[in-house]
Amino acid sequence: MNLHKPLNANASSRAKLLCASFNQDQECFAIGHEHGFQVFNTDPMERRVKREFADGGIGIVQMLHRTNYLALVGGGRTPKYPQNKVIIWDDLKNMAALSLEFLSPVLQVLLSRTRIVVCLRSKIYVYIFSSPPVRLSVYETADNPSGICALQNNRLVFPGLTEGHIQIVDLSPQGQERNLVSIIRAHKGRIKCVALSHDGSLIASASETGTIIRVHATSNTALLHEFRRGIDRAVIHSLSFSPSSNRLALISDKDTLHVFDTSPLSESSNRRHILSKVPLLPRYFSGEWSFVSTRISDQRIGKGILGWASDDCIVVIWTSEGMLEKYAIREKKDQHVRNATQGPGSNGSTGNVTIGGLGDPSNEHWELLRESWQSFDGI
Repeated sequence: MNLHKPLNANASSRAKLLCASFNQDQECFAIGHEHGFQVFNTDPMERRVKREFADGGIGIVQMLHRTNYLALVGGGRTPKYPQNKVIIWDDLKNMAALSLEFLSPVLQVLLSRTRIVVCLRSKIYVYIFSSPPVRLSVYETADNPSGICALQNNRLVFPGLTEGHIQIVDLSPQGQERNLVSIIRAHKGRIKCVALSHDGSLIASASETGTIIRVHATSNTALLHEFRRGIDRAVIHSLSFSPSSNRLALISDKDTLHVFDTSPLSESSNRRHILSKVPLLPRYFSGEWSFVSTRISDQRIGKGILGWASDDCIVVIWTSEGMLEKYAIREKKDQHVRNATQGPGSNGSTGNVTIGGLGDPSNEHWELLRESWQSFDGI
């Protein structure tokens, strides 16, 4: 996620976090700041690389698995590199190995072992990862000021030319030969956030409205889930699949962390409306709601970036506060399971029923707990 907005001249001289991103398997993450970048193990959080520059900051940093290559773009009060330039950094040699220059600012960079993907405001460039890089293709997009795109296992996704549509491109050699591009009509409004599962088989997306998250299969664009975050509009800051792809985490400006079960509907533990099985009702009643959620402190002023340490442990990086938090999904030990003959909201029930008929006994089984936090002080 690109957060490298210029800071005003009166800002503190203390080093600021400008960006953060996880590597492909989320076992590591990198942060960029006013004086360079750092790389950490996710769990336990342990610094592995620290690079400081005397001449500027890094506004985008993306890792290539656990290799010595990273993609860098300048940022902050004094950018290390122009913001229209991508540097492929060789950390083994402590120097720039490759560079790509564009006519407008770079909003996002994605890496695979064979491809370099660069996102501009209305274009996506794909290069062969070689020396020098060879341009493979260019894709037009709708206006994309947030640099929304994702890459996993040769699946590249980004906004389509029509608002609310998502393009899926197969970057494998076979896919490039057949020029495979699929279109998902995901939402009515502008795409705000996307995420791919680790194997690239699932894509989750949210629009600027922020009330519905849809999960599609990348192989045939079939709609698999329609998750409901809430009723009020919200800005979705981050979506992230767990390592097994069986869970999807979401964080928004409503200061709530939600977790959804992406298993097939028949096996899902997500909450459902009590009228969900009544035919011919509006789609609101058939939607799925998170099986566990928690309120995050409303003192958070920035955007949270989500990752997973395991299928039961969520990691949130807060760039404005300069800290990392871990939340554990736990099965309640003292749970009270309602009698199977009692429906949600029955008299005498201890169930978790909310306004509007939303409730499910399965929701009593889980809780989301803040397990630990660590600061990036002294970066």
